[in-house]
Amino acid sequence: MLFALATMTLSAETASENRRGLNASSSVGYVGSGFFRYAPFGHSLYADVHPNMVRLDVPYGTNNKAYDWGDHDNARFRWGILGLFGFNLPIWYGNVVDERYAISVTMAASANLWMDLFDFRTSPIVDTDYRVGIPTITFLHRLGKKGVKNYSIAWSPFKHESTHIGDELQIKNVDRGYALKRVNPSYNYTEFVFTLNEAEDRYAENHCVRVGLMVLWGGHWYNIDPWDGDASIATPKSSPWELYLQYQYQSPTSKHGFQGVASAEIRNRALYGYDLTALKTDPNPVRKADSRIFTFNIFLGARYNMPNYDGYFSRVALGVRLYHGNCPYGQFRSISNYNQVGACLIFE
Repeated sequence: MLFALATMTLSAETASENRRGLNASSSVGYVGSGFFRYAPFGHSLYADVHPNMVRLDVPYGTNNKAYDWGDHDNARFRWGILGLFGFNLPIWYGNVVDERYAISVTMAASANLWMDLFDFRTSPIVDTDYRVGIPTITFLHRLGKKGVKNYSIAWSPFKHESTHIGDELQIKNVDRGYALKRVNPSYNYTEFVFTLNEAEDRYAENHCVRVGLMVLWGGHWYNIDPWDGDASIATPKSSPWELYLQYQYQSPTSKHGFQGVASAEIRNRALYGYDLTALKTDPNPVRKADSRIFTFNIFLGARYNMPNYDGYFSRVALGVRLYHGNCPYGQFRSISNYNQVGACLIFE
């Protein structure tokens, strides 16, 4: 993230270009001038569950004893804090063939932190996840039409995700006598993304549609180490893919720099099959295979665009985020009926 912040100076040099749609990206005279240059496309949409930007959520979400450190038996819902710290490091960006085509090479990484700051006895960390990979290559074709301005194709050859629950929760799971004190979702995958109408001119009205596919490199979405519990109660045999459809609308920008944003995502992903609350003493614990589930993520809010600048961290958005599906964090993806609604702050 520090390196991404350092590139803000480079981005500012092209601010006046980036604000003007097709003219937003002047041709690169030679290969060397494209290094560490901000690309006005290939960024996460606001409804992405794991975006490559900085996001802070204060959600009111479904409580579950699997991640309820304080055993609040009478609390069906609880407030939480979710911080996601992501960036999309620019490596190279340039235009070819009279600015009708563009190519960007970026490297994304993100990490999220789920905290229960409202349990005042200890305010435990519930879960941390991180994603990192080798550079993503994105190809953009500008069509110059009124309805369909452009399309882009992105390929991330290799990405890795891993997760860790908080130590206090892991210790608590031992005290509860759970058969599983920790599950390790750790996997490698490749990702393909097709986008229609990239919002290159971030200040103009735009409708964007995106389809993405994640495919495992091998193995499963998770594993259970021998020292983390009874692996026999889990059967990781889900389909090795994840598919999502996203849409984002942004309104014209007001003279004061404000812009309305509505974003939605439908994702089909693995629903892990183990029961986190199974006890060691249970002679017949529930055993079921992994299955699949649809998740729904929606953001509604407003964005402020800083004047005369169009690089990283030049926009701040505030809105409401709603989610329904399986719990999207770490080992808790075996919990199928997770819901949350709350305030969402985004730095783009």
